Amino acid sequence: MQRHAHDSLPPGTPPPTAPPPVAERVGPAAGDHRTVTVENGAFCAARCSCGWLGPARRARAKARADAAAHAPY
Repeated sequence: MQRHAHDSLPPGTPPPTAPPPVAERVGPAAGDHRTVTVENGAFCAARCSCGWLGPARRARAKARADAAAHAPY
């Protein structure tokens, strides 16, 4: 049986929910590739509809550059 972080909460306490990530569109789709940047705390990463995930970056501009390099227009 898998253990989860919320298994140690008192009975009747709902499991914690994280807010949905903030996504920002990065240009038009290039072929079948639709890229977005997703923020998680202080980090930002590029994601693609094909399943590719770029490295976490502190600078949004670098995450956008990763997305542009993955799916050039």
